[in-house]
Amino acid sequence: MKDSIPYINSIVVDSLATQDSLPQQNFSPFGAEMAKIVTAYTEKDSKVDTSRHYGSKLPFSMENTDGVFVLILFCFLCFTHIYNGGISFLKENLSLLFRSEKEKRIHKQTTVKDILYGYFLVFQAIVLIAICVYDVFVEYDSSEVVHTPFLTVVTFILAIGLFLGAKDFIYKIIGYIFDQQKLMRTWRRVFVVSIEILGVLYFIPTLLLIYSNYYHLEILVFMLLLFLIVQITLFYQIIIFFVNQKFNFLYLIAYLCTFEILPYIFLSTGLIYLYRTDIFNTLWL
Repeated sequence: MKDSIPYINSIVVDSLATQDSLPQQNFSPFGAEMAKIVTAYTEKDSKVDTSRHYGSKLPFSMENTDGVFVLILFCFLCFTHIYNGGISFLKENLSLLFRSEKEKRIHKQTTVKDILYGYFLVFQAIVLIAICVYDVFVEYDSSEVVHTPFLTVVTFILAIGLFLGAKDFIYKIIGYIFDQQKLMRTWRRVFVVSIEILGVLYFIPTLLLIYSNYYHLEILVFMLLLFLIVQITLFYQIIIFFVNQKFNFLYLIAYLCTFEILPYIFLSTGLIYLYRTDIFNTLWL
């Protein structure tokens, strides 16, 4: 019996030594879950997710351009200030287009306020025409252009303003050539009034062209018809002037083609070039 006691002690000691040599295991459930989460994120970062789609860039839209909105808002505020007392100013300008030569010579602007209003309406017409032309290019031109809408519209405004200023200067020179300064002064006044009227009539169509998605072609045709009607009234007065001066009919045709038709073709070509060329980066370089 005594001999069996050392044997039992040796077995107990060996078993305890074996248990001490085993690695300690963590049986906490929270530790196991955290290990799974870390492993999942590690595997996710190590792989490229080819199924992810970042989407495509939204197409350019004029209605989201802040600079164009500011220009239209400025024109609207000044327009409402001019016509807050009624439309008598517009009626007076419309009647000037259809008056006889004698009545036009009698008609004069007597106040500085009317002159300032006239200049602003010319500026408004230039702004609205520039915005409409840019919107037409964006909608119907298929060439790939980097859009800088506000800067491009400003260049259009400058180009159209220089064009109209050059036409007015040519009218003044023609008056000196034919020794008809008084008559040409009235003619220039009618030219300015026609632009003022376009500045009034183009306001609502411009808003519809930018902020409406319907009937763009019909709106453009309507605006073009308004422009042609104004030009026809000017052509009529030019024809009367040449008839009264008893010039040859071929001179009239040459004048209309040289000073009234070709300049608009050159203007449209220049606007297309300005639209397709980043003129500011070109000048900067």
